Amino acid sequence: MASTSETTFGAKLRNAQDLVTYITGFVGYVPPRTQETVASMTTLISSLIATNATEASQQENYKVAVDNRQAAFSKRTGSVDKLLSPIKGAVDAQYGKKSTEATTVNAIIKKMRATKLTKAPVDPTKQEQAAAISQSERSYGSITQSFNDIINTLSQFVGYAPTNNTIKVVTLQTTATQLTTLNNAVIQKIQPLKTTRATRQTQYTDLKDRVQRIKSYVKAQYGNSSTEYNMIKGISI
Repeated sequence: MASTSETTFGAKLRNAQDLVTYITGFVGYVPPRTQETVASMTTLISSLIATNATEASQQENYKVAVDNRQAAFSKRTGSVDKLLSPIKGAVDAQYGKKSTEATTVNAIIKKMRATKLTKAPVDPTKQEQAAAISQSERSYGSITQSFNDIINTLSQFVGYAPTNNTIKVVTLQTTATQLTTLNNAVIQKIQPLKTTRATRQTQYTDLKDRVQRIKSYVKAQYGNSSTEYNMIKGISI
């Protein structure tokens, strides 16, 4: 379902398209500025359609990156959260629950479990979401660092060679690399989305100004009781 914001942008675009359809049929429509001509308005609307499409694609890419990272850390089979118990069990079984090895690993696992993962906000372009983004990246960054600490610790244990392939050091190292890639992917999707959102806002501000000018021109040209003005005066951008 589209957000209220996206529905609003869509409604504004639809209204602008209707306006252009109307003024195209106005006899003698020759506004004082080229920006309000049918050709220029059509070009601006085409640009808005392209920008909206880009924004929608970037928003979806960001959402996918956020969901993929969430799954790798805590949801799917083989996620970091689901690897902790097997790791603990393997160390306890091989070295003993009261061993130095077990104590060291358990301390890191306890720290990881105490760190609450905070999902990145749905809309990272909102200024008020800056703190939420920062908190989210800190939580994922902290878990990633702790996971690397476990791997480095396990690699130093003499004889650590579990039969479970998913918790072998080499496999865990591959998983850690994937976590970093997923963390980077989320961040990399934010900036292009912000840029596109800013561009769109500028375009819609320009559109609103042009529509207001068109209304003023039509009112002056055809009269405030004219059919032409009555057709467009209620259009809102």
